[in-house]
Amino acid sequence: MLFKKRNKPLAILGLQSLLKRLPNNHQHYTRIVEDLRKREAGFAGEENFDRHINEFRPTYPYGLLHDVCLKQDGIFFQMDSLLITPANIIIFEIKNLAGKIIVKANPTQFIQENNSQRKVIQNPITELDRKKIFLNRWLKERGIALPIRTMVGLAFTNELYIEEETCTTIVFNHEIPILLYRCSPESEKFGKTEISKIADELIREHQEYNPFPLAPKMNIHKHDILPGVICPKCERRGMKWKKRRWTCTVCNFRAADCHEQSIDEWFYLIDKKITNSNFQSFGCIEDRHVSKRLLQKSGLQMKGARKTAIYFREPFT
Repeated sequence: MLFKKRNKPLAILGLQSLLKRLPNNHQHYTRIVEDLRKREAGFAGEENFDRHINEFRPTYPYGLLHDVCLKQDGIFFQMDSLLITPANIIIFEIKNLAGKIIVKANPTQFIQENNSQRKVIQNPITELDRKKIFLNRWLKERGIALPIRTMVGLAFTNELYIEEETCTTIVFNHEIPILLYRCSPESEKFGKTEISKIADELIREHQEYNPFPLAPKMNIHKHDILPGVICPKCERRGMKWKKRRWTCTVCNFRAADCHEQSIDEWFYLIDKKITNSNFQSFGCIEDRHVSKRLLQKSGLQMKGARKTAIYFREPFT
């Protein structure tokens, strides 16, 4: 049973918004483009895994959770996917790597050969060993005794050369359902009820990674971020508020709610709070009474009154 779906990472939404509001010649523009490319590729690999694991429908009870982030001993650890079976828990680490992958032993290294370039990449087996340690401690604190297995899933059907067998299974995503069917649990320590309880506890303890606001974390000054309401149709900045509608000065698209994305992007990029003055300036709104009215109807929480009012989504002190 699927207990937790995978959502698009917030960092991707933030970086997409940032690129729309930075000049192409900004000193960090190229770096942000590359960061976004890597994150989107990683998410595409995880979605590829999700499509294949959906074919796994065993006769025994199971729990499947995607993108689980827990805190143990003051340290956060994120797991791409978790499978709870009656006999064990499997942690999946998904990689979307092009080219030839070589796995060397003593010490274990992952080497990627692509377009005549060869480089050593971060070892997913080491990542999984770390996560296994923390998950084991997390389970023990809750009186749960289940063995933990680890598995690396490769989204691409790469040329794969493994020099020496590793303790962690390395397999292509499309092979995972068949591999799981072949490894049916010989003994069942937990039934449907216990598996559901573990999955529910994982969901309760999951802590969504929130990277916002991005600009100060990436050393980008807020004045570098271009203001204006962006047209959802042609994606040009500079919509104008006329007759209770936003109107695009380029394609003439009209709608009443186009400012909502700009409010989201303020929180993504600049600050955890916004004032009427902030919104009027960021949305390029001529009348402060219009900006105030739009903010008040936006569903945000408000603290203070009149000119001292601030609006926010998360608890603000």
